[in-house]
Amino acid sequence: MKTHLPVVLSSLLFLLGPGAEAQPLYNEVRQKSAHNSYQRDEALLDQLVYHRVRSIEFDIHNGKTSWSKTSGNWYVYHADVVDHETTCHRLSDCLDELRAFHLANPQHEVVTVWVDLKDNFESGRQPQDLDARITAHLPSTWLFKPSDLLAACPGATSLQEAVTGACHWPSTQALQGRFLIALTGGDVSSSTTKLNTYVANGATATSRVAFIAPDLTQALAVGAKNYGVVFNLKNEDAALASTVYQAGFISRVWGVNDATSFSRAVSAKAHHIGTDKVNLHQDPWTVTHNTRGWPFGCIESWPCAGYQEPGDVLGVEVNSQDIWGGADSFLFASESNGAVTTTTWTAAVNTANSHVEEWAKGCLMARESTAANARYFAVCRAADRNKPRIQYRASAGGSSSAADVDLVPADTVDQESVTFLRLTVQYDGAQTCASGYGSQNGATWKLIGSRCFSGLLGHQGVAASSHGGGTVKFLFSGLKKGTTPYRQGSFPSKGAVGSGVNGGRFFDGIF
Repeated sequence: MKTHLPVVLSSLLFLLGPGAEAQPLYNEVRQKSAHNSYQRDEALLDQLVYHRVRSIEFDIHNGKTSWSKTSGNWYVYHADVVDHETTCHRLSDCLDELRAFHLANPQHEVVTVWVDLKDNFESGRQPQDLDARITAHLPSTWLFKPSDLLAACPGATSLQEAVTGACHWPSTQALQGRFLIALTGGDVSSSTTKLNTYVANGATATSRVAFIAPDLTQALAVGAKNYGVVFNLKNEDAALASTVYQAGFISRVWGVNDATSFSRAVSAKAHHIGTDKVNLHQDPWTVTHNTRGWPFGCIESWPCAGYQEPGDVLGVEVNSQDIWGGADSFLFASESNGAVTTTTWTAAVNTANSHVEEWAKGCLMARESTAANARYFAVCRAADRNKPRIQYRASAGGSSSAADVDLVPADTVDQESVTFLRLTVQYDGAQTCASGYGSQNGATWKLIGSRCFSGLLGHQGVAASSHGGGTVKFLFSGLKKGTTPYRQGSFPSKGAVGSGVNGGRFFDGIF
């Protein structure tokens, strides 16, 4: 049986040094896990940033009807023909979303990625090809691999030895900025199963990129293979999670789609609770994060309420009408800039992305004044179902116009999944020329549109409206002017523009 708090706490304090704040081990926290993450109403990056999910799942297939196979790559969907919808088309596309998340949030809490093998390995899609595909997008140094677990326990000869006795999983703090990959897709009852093929019946279990997570239906199977330290359970077998926990291993219980089942999984000390119910507002019983957005709940008696994930986020909650027509209604955090110069604003804009007014908007904006009918130019992400776009009003009190373009190639990721925005404002003393861009990764930008205005659009910053949909929240992550990070205190002017603004706030952080 695993020894928990006293030994773990003292060893962590020793490793972290005087004054450091110890955090629980990876197997001492529970978390919401987004089942079939590629198929949820919420975009993958919104699951990670807005809904505080750090456990996601991709189902991978060798091929797909009407699509050509590509060596070294897999298609992501649930079932061919009848249930093939996905927000990221190929495994490479889904991994690129994770790569974008990491580059924007390099100190993120560990993200566990469950990869469900729907088909057997075949020519061009062998275990080494899967490892190569993963590390092509998520470099090995970003991963926590079986070899890392073994190396942390000198003398251990198996993965089970590496997390039992005097050895244990790393702390959540030690895993910041890392991804842990776990393969599901059957059991290890024979040498020919998919998972045993991946690890050559255990011979390569400590040299592969991913852990295997075999199905678990009986307690006796927990210790049967010394290379099995992660297990996959159906909702009806949730009680077995307690056996996994006591052994010092990791469990995932999936198909947990009601509050009673969720509570049962929590009571059984399941680590990853897989659910289709991602939206934290719609189904608050799935929440495992604390009030600061730290995405885990503690199984043991740790002071989890005080933990916070490193990050740089400006939040806006708004209850207003729209940024549109001849006059606007929104919240605006801005500064005045009248210099003859070019200014660039960038941010990732994340939303609930489901169960929300779809034309609520989070924008980077340049505006002539704070009058409701002022001329403006903005690049915006809508709250749901729409791709990023530019908006502008060319004359005071005139109508508004909008334009959008496809920002990513078809059948890579959904256009509405694009979260990164950039606004460039150039003032030459006589006119202002503004351009709006979108990006899948915050590095490669595509122009959405540009517009020049006579005179100065000197009020620049972030804008948010809820389109009459009640209170809507936007998170502006990594907001910068040039290379300078901006938070809500960076803006000298913050307030409502126009009538119909019924409340709202600016704040730093997730909540």
